[in-house]
Amino acid sequence: MIRGIILLGGPTKKANYGVYEQASPLFPIAGSEIISHIVHTIQKLKNLKDIVLLGYYDQAHFKIIQEKIQKQYGRQVSYIQETSENGTGGGIAKYLDMLFDVDGMYMNITCDFSAQEFYEFHKSKNAACSMVTIKVSKEESLKYGCFIKNAQTDQMVHHAEKPEAYISDLVNTGIYLFNREFQTIIKQARLAKIQQIIEQQPCLKMIKKGTELNQDYLSIEKDVLKLAERNSIYLYQINSFWQPIKNTTDVLKANQLLLRFYDSHPLFYATSEYEQRENFVLVHKTAKISPLAKLGPYVVIGAGCDISDGVRIQNSLIQDGVVIKNFSIIINSIICYNCIIGYWCRVEGGDRVTFLGPCSEIDSELFVRNVICFQNKKILQNSESEYIM
Repeated sequence: MIRGIILLGGPTKKANYGVYEQASPLFPIAGSEIISHIVHTIQKLKNLKDIVLLGYYDQAHFKIIQEKIQKQYGRQVSYIQETSENGTGGGIAKYLDMLFDVDGMYMNITCDFSAQEFYEFHKSKNAACSMVTIKVSKEESLKYGCFIKNAQTDQMVHHAEKPEAYISDLVNTGIYLFNREFQTIIKQARLAKIQQIIEQQPCLKMIKKGTELNQDYLSIEKDVLKLAERNSIYLYQINSFWQPIKNTTDVLKANQLLLRFYDSHPLFYATSEYEQRENFVLVHKTAKISPLAKLGPYVVIGAGCDISDGVRIQNSLIQDGVVIKNFSIIINSIICYNCIIGYWCRVEGGDRVTFLGPCSEIDSELFVRNVICFQNKKILQNSESEYIM
């Protein structure tokens, strides 16, 4: 059996779409919450026991999505609430006994890959840990952990976390498969981290006992992998899309990739609430769209929206309850729920995505570009490259 573990992070984690008051993993892209797309990938495992959400958001944020997932897929979903930011490995280390009674698949990234094939790869290699990797450009590789692997065996030969110089175009996607024995390495990494803190700050040894130190923060990439035996770690390379989501630009990129994927794989789409249209457009069935409006490419229209005559929208997310009046243009933007955009407006993102927070309004005949607008605001004049708070 295998357990799906999804790392959620928490409210103090920096996100450029943080003006949205909900937990970031619940932000909707391509018609579903970010977390729903991850679950849709994991739930295809034939021997999946359950799914665990691990994060330090208030558990109440995820009650509805837990019920939705359980109803949709028939999978048990539980939530473990951390008390602080514990890094990519801290939560796993703290709840080892609870999580590792079975093998664990661990991920927090939007991507397209076969979870079942990854699991079969892991078993065929008899690996303690397997990781999903993907090729990126030389420039992009410097932003992530990089791997060098044995081309014949798929074993990891070397790992460098965000190197200063180019090492490899194979990067860490943040998707792992651990067997139960790997918890020994995680325990060792946790103890080594505590010892490192004491050595760097010797006074702590005099003030507190080692067991009372802040032991919880742990990085899989920086602390755990360096202790693991190289011959027990294998790399599973994928050739499809992969998109980490850290800001509004990433949100629109992930939306594009998912819309393209669901357009070519319509049977994969997990909700019947939306209608898929040509040019990578997704429209909620309760939305009112004028036949004189032009949508696409890469547009999502949420529930209860009212899109009037002459409106032009491309590469944008329009959330529930948004009203866009006649002849307005929306490009490279995220419009949160219950916003109103007046007549003959031009709202666009250039150097950065324009983000309009929930329940905000733009007066008619205005030009708004590269703007981050917080919730419940009214824009009454042209605005460019501003934060409206």
